[in-house]
Amino acid sequence: MLQYLQDIAWQLGFLAVLTAVFTALAFLSRGREALRWPKSLRQSAVTNFLLLQFSSLNGALYLVLIAPLSLAYTELGLPVLQAEVWQDQPIWLKALVALLVYDFGIYWVHRFLHTSWLWPSHAVHLSDPELHFLSWSRGHFTEQLVIAAALVFTTSWLGFGLEEIAGLALIKGLHQYYVHSKLDWDHGIFREVLVSPQFHRWHHANVPEAYDKNFASIFPFYDRLFGTWYNPGSAINVPTGIEDNPPNDFVTQTLYPFRAWARMLKAYRAQLQRKARGRVA
Repeated sequence: MLQYLQDIAWQLGFLAVLTAVFTALAFLSRGREALRWPKSLRQSAVTNFLLLQFSSLNGALYLVLIAPLSLAYTELGLPVLQAEVWQDQPIWLKALVALLVYDFGIYWVHRFLHTSWLWPSHAVHLSDPELHFLSWSRGHFTEQLVIAAALVFTTSWLGFGLEEIAGLALIKGLHQYYVHSKLDWDHGIFREVLVSPQFHRWHHANVPEAYDKNFASIFPFYDRLFGTWYNPGSAINVPTGIEDNPPNDFVTQTLYPFRAWARMLKAYRAQLQRKARGRVA
């Protein structure tokens, strides 16, 4: 119990630092308006924090899952590059290669999460009507199982160890806090090199023209390559969320995928029954 309380205290301290940093950046970007935290934004922050605790997202679940998934990769006898390949290479090159490979994999995983049966688990993340840096904490544990597996199975073949994979998860996590922040930055001449807050906000935008766009997590040129790029300009005032946004509270968000899957399964069974009746007739 004491360890849990210490972990909570550490998280609160870490989030307080992030709040100060991103509030300061938002103030520099948008002025005094950035200092306003309306009730809807406070509600989103509370919901995101509770989801973080329940699902152990943004690092903790990754660290829990990475070890058994790495072991599974080894037990399956999947190919791995020999350590000698990397022994004389600088750490920055290893990190860059790993992130490029990982983001290629996560791009396609992200696209699959936008398909029918996987969508409910991902919809929780996209349902935040007040997108801000804590929105990365809004996610469902079923989605994190998929993402953690993608992290391991797209980088393990490179011959990286457990600590290196965990380090990549940390780098990605810090970047994700940044791209979910309420900043309208597009990175200028580097807009197609590194995902920016503006680019990712369009992925969360609740406007039809932005649906199923901007899947890359780190490198937006993957969206250019596969035809899913969308960034017409400022996104700071576009509405965020999903078409059938569930109420913005912890319980509803946690139950949302299971209720959606139940409805889908019911509709699927009804379809099978109609086909069966048609064959009998």
